[in-house]
Amino acid sequence: MDSQHLLVSRVYDRFAEARWDGKFVGKDARLVWSRHTWLLEELPQKGKKKLRSATLRNPSEFGYLDWWIPGNILNMAKLSTSDDYDKIKSKLEDAYKEAGERTEKSSRDREREGWEKQKDWVQKLKWYENQVFYLEVTPEGVDPFTAEGKDFKVSVEWGNFKAYSPDSDFQQSDPHYTLCEAKSPGAGRKFFKLMKADPNALKGVSWNGFSDFLKKNGVGYDLHFSQWR
Repeated sequence: MDSQHLLVSRVYDRFAEARWDGKFVGKDARLVWSRHTWLLEELPQKGKKKLRSATLRNPSEFGYLDWWIPGNILNMAKLSTSDDYDKIKSKLEDAYKEAGERTEKSSRDREREGWEKQKDWVQKLKWYENQVFYLEVTPEGVDPFTAEGKDFKVSVEWGNFKAYSPDSDFQQSDPHYTLCEAKSPGAGRKFFKLMKADPNALKGVSWNGFSDFLKKNGVGYDLHFSQWR
């Protein structure tokens, strides 16, 4: 892996679990953002095993670069739901250029002076792109939810599930618990689909019978236990 792809991988890993401020879905592509970065992904589609994923740094963390605030960039980009991955990518690049032009013409001295200090590196900002296996990209329409058993609950998301035993206690100075979670992302996806197909599948299942339920349905799982100090 070359240095650029290594950087892309690190940036992608850093933001994969981030809390995003917003989302836009175009034609087979999804854009999410925070004040500090944009993440653009091709969505899973028939016949594609490898999907493109790209990140773009947002310099709006500097207070005088207000034109890069995501809302302003989106207003200038004028995205359409018919835009595909490449179109979204190019529209944001054009919006960055426009943000620079507007900042340079700003009537505020502080903004123009700040731009003079930062424009060299801001103008060099570009998308860092790599390819990921399609199973690494969360499809649309698979929002997390909670499934309920007789005496326990399971947090279900695409690629993972987690359930704590009903006798778990996190209030003590030495919390104790038993945690059951997906053995792999594939097991998580299998459980997600199982629960989506039948949301009441666990209604009659107790915590003590949960592992048997998982085995019966071919869902791999791991158990983790608290460790006393």
